[in-house]
Amino acid sequence: MLGKGRRKPDKPMNLNLTSMMDMFTIILVFLIFSFSSQDQNLKLDTDLTLPESSAAIPFKWAINVNVTPTELKVEGNQVAKVKKGKLAGVKIDRSKKRVLPLYNLLKKFKEIESQEKVNPTGDETVISFQADKNLPFETIDLVMKTAAQAGYPNFRFVVMKK
Repeated sequence: MLGKGRRKPDKPMNLNLTSMMDMFTIILVFLIFSFSSQDQNLKLDTDLTLPESSAAIPFKWAINVNVTPTELKVEGNQVAKVKKGKLAGVKIDRSKKRVLPLYNLLKKFKEIESQEKVNPTGDETVISFQADKNLPFETIDLVMKTAAQAGYPNFRFVVMKK
């Protein structure tokens, strides 16, 4: 004789897989939509040799500044020529340690950024800095100080992964 609330031992149990498949489908769709890609389109110049690093920090939106052995570019626009590791043919304010055309261009970017929402992440805009590993520190330092004075004091150095 069976008591109240007990099952018959001879009846097999059935598992409803339909609701479990629905749950897994919802989780899969959620994960696909919440996944964000960490890629950023960087165009490397052919004459640019980046230093190597084993760091693994994800990319965030940034303004691209390239210093190659032949030129200084911001977002693909040439700002100055580089000859023998030094900026050439460009006005440099030695007292304030800044490259005037670079400073003016980055100031324009700052004005556009304050008027319009151009940074998709909403974080403070940084400079994605690509510099040839053979350039002298003085040239890199001058470009970095100019960017900082223009309102971009934070940098991310682009390197090749080891």
